[in-house]
This record gives sequence, structure tokens and C-alpha cells, in this order.
Amino acid sequence: MIAFSDMGCVTDEKNAAFIRLNSGIRICLVGLFCPQSKNIMHKIYGFFFGLILVSFGTVSAQELRDLFNGKNLDGWAGKAGFWSVQDGAIVGETTKENPAKPNTFLVWQDGKVSDFELTCKVRFKGNNSGVQYRSELFDAENYALKGYQADLHPKPEYFGMMYGEKTGRGVIAQRFQRVEAGPKGKPVVVAAIGDREQKLVDWDWNELRIVAVGNQMVHQVNGVNTMELTDSHPENFANGVLGLQLHAGPPMRVEFKDIQYRPLSGKKGVAVLDAAREKK
Repeated sequence: MIAFSDMGCVTDEKNAAFIRLNSGIRICLVGLFCPQSKNIMHKIYGFFFGLILVSFGTVSAQELRDLFNGKNLDGWAGKAGFWSVQDGAIVGETTKENPAKPNTFLVWQDGKVSDFELTCKVRFKGNNSGVQYRSELFDAENYALKGYQADLHPKPEYFGMMYGEKTGRGVIAQRFQRVEAGPKGKPVVVAAIGDREQKLVDWDWNELRIVAVGNQMVHQVNGVNTMELTDSHPENFANGVLGLQLHAGPPMRVEFKDIQYRPLSGKKGVAVLDAAREKK
């Protein structure tokens, strides 16, 4: 929020008032006088002035920030020999001579995630990949994670699903499903979501978006919801680390770029989640 001391107000013309910020930004309110004026429009000016302050503070508080600088792997850590940066993208690659055993992850090093929004562009081939979140590092030597995964899979019914990596739960919610998992842990499909006509190609650049607030999570691919989950399982995950997956098995390659993240909290977080959920 910008303090009043950071602003000045001048009248450059008879019917225009300007707010000048120290940053150099000038906001014009046509038809309104400055607060110092005795004109009856003073009250209206004050109303709009308040709206500008609220709006400005909201935008600055919710900006997405880049987690990848496009140049190197600063801020990330993973098993040697698998990860690099090429043409502005994080690249994970296995070969017949250099396989991943077990699944291994490039792990973000700047803390844990809880309630948040994340977007990235990703493409993959040879095997499936995913974005791991609210997870535990249970095998530090191999950078293996346990927790929620926004799964990126070449099979259409699994692309963008929720997978419980190393949790024993397996597939928690497939693509096209809204799922509720109760205290006893059994997931129940409560609605169909998404677009069954949407064609997703693994080696095309696709935009993945994850929104997680409390025990509710939404996955989207290219702006279309692929999975929605309300997870009341006794072993659900409230927070944990963030990672990018390189899968064991056949040789594969995955690329990530434009990785952006913001934490969410309170009413703002609930509003972002509500806007992300498909309206039924």
C-alpha cells in the first residue's frame, strides 16, 4: 500500500486533478478537483482516490515472480548429470547410458510452498514428467520427492492429473475429474470438468497452472481445467518443497520455462481459487 506521504496533488487545469507519485507515475482524474479544493467534488475525488490506493496495493501484493532466471540453475538443486539450461529453458534429460533411478527432481531452494499459484510453460517427450509441490525430500542423494504432483503424461486421460508421488495413493484425480477425498481417504468423482475436445501434445509448449489453497487444488493446461481436488485424506500435504520431475524408465527429455509463482493467503487466496474452479 502506498502511503499518503508518497504522493503530491496539483491542479494543472481547471477541471483536472493529478496524483503524482514519487516514482514519477502521474494519474489524472478528469473533472475532479484536488482535495485542497472547497469544491463539492472533493468527496467524489476522495472516493476515487481510495479506490486507486486499494487497487494499486492489491496489484503490488499479488505479483507473480520468476523462479527461473533463464540463464542458469541458480536457486535450484538436482542430481548432477541430468539438468542444464538451454535456449532459455530448464532442460532435464536421461539417456540409455544415463538413466534416472529412481524418479529424480530439480528442487527449488527458496523455501516451502503452501497456498500458492504457479504457472510455467513445459514440453516433454519419451516419458512423463510433472511439477511436484507441497512435497517432502525423502531421498536427498537422488533428489526424490514425496507428495502432490501435477502430472504431465502423454496419455490424454492423465495429462494434468493429480498423482500422489511415493504416497501409496497413486492416481488421485484423473484429467476431466472433480474429486473429493474424505477423511477415510477414498477419492470420489463428484463432477466432470474440462474439455474433452481439447487436444494436448506432449512436445508442444503447453502452459501449466496450479492453484492450491487449503485442501483444495486446481490444475489447468492452456487455460482449461484438467483436475480439481478437495483432499481431506489424513495424509494430505499442507506445505512442502517444489520440484520438476525427470522420470525413471525410457530415455526422456523435459523442458520448463517462464516459471512464475506467488504465495496466496486469506480472502485473496480464496478468491483466486474460486475464480480458477470451473463453474458447474
